[in-house]
Amino acid sequence: MAMPGKHYKCPVHPDSLGKRTHHGADGTAVQNFSCSIYNAGFMNCTWVKGRAAPDDVQYFMYIKNKRTLLEMECPCYLQESGIHTGCHLSNLSLLSVKSYVLVNGSSPAMGIQFFDSIFLTKGIEKLDPPANVTVHCNVSHCHVRWHQPRTWHRFTHQDFQYQLDIQRQNIDPGNLNPLINISGNSENKYHFPSPEPRHKHTVQIRVADTRRPQWSAWSRPVEFGSEDMTATILHLHLLLVALGTLICALMLLLLLKRFVGTCDLFPTIPQVRDKVSDNHQQTVWEDFVRGPGKGEDEEVLTVEEVSNPFGGHV
Repeated sequence: MAMPGKHYKCPVHPDSLGKRTHHGADGTAVQNFSCSIYNAGFMNCTWVKGRAAPDDVQYFMYIKNKRTLLEMECPCYLQESGIHTGCHLSNLSLLSVKSYVLVNGSSPAMGIQFFDSIFLTKGIEKLDPPANVTVHCNVSHCHVRWHQPRTWHRFTHQDFQYQLDIQRQNIDPGNLNPLINISGNSENKYHFPSPEPRHKHTVQIRVADTRRPQWSAWSRPVEFGSEDMTATILHLHLLLVALGTLICALMLLLLLKRFVGTCDLFPTIPQVRDKVSDNHQQTVWEDFVRGPGKGEDEEVLTVEEVSNPFGGHV
């Protein structure tokens, strides 16, 4: 897998290990040489032309296994302006824990110095981000899990260290949560309190070798929580209102039932009639109806005085 945007030249027949040329002007050898293993199966080596090297210089890279003594020329060169400035390897079977690399040079104009180095392949591997990052939440907590990255070398859990970046979205700048450091012995999991309702969050994880503080790229962000907290809070408010209404209705029903029961146990006691304020209708003289034989003129009874034969008046 070649690096994007780079042009490689791949020789058809690799040559034997090139001759090391000790003679040559200072500053003609390659500079800033470095190699890295990536994607658990590819290696790139890069360099720049020596500051004193002529424009017609050409470089060639050779690799030798220190254990088997097998050697090969770079199968695919990276070129800039026709000059080899890098090497890409898609087959790392020749590499061992310790590998020897030689970059020789040639020029019609002058002799070119060589560059050689012995490197530990485990120390140049760039780790991929952790894979299969998942988040599962319950009412009160969230649990993050992941898989350790694929590596070309054999790594144990103790060889890894992780960093988690858990952030809530749509918060004010400057209020970011700090990174969380996790040991490789954590069984690739982390849980933290996060009660419902929870805002929308993202989590990303990166990894590094415990012997080298060179972090991998961040994993893809994984989202969890609710994006529209307003709707969630509204639903919760409506739920609380409905629950409160139900509780009030039950309390009123219990009070009414208790009141009805009290009335059945203690019926109303009849009251003594008050003769004074009795509701009997009193006769009013003005409303008295005249009888049918009575006229407007009243009859006058005349009483006459009669003499008593025994003396006196009756």
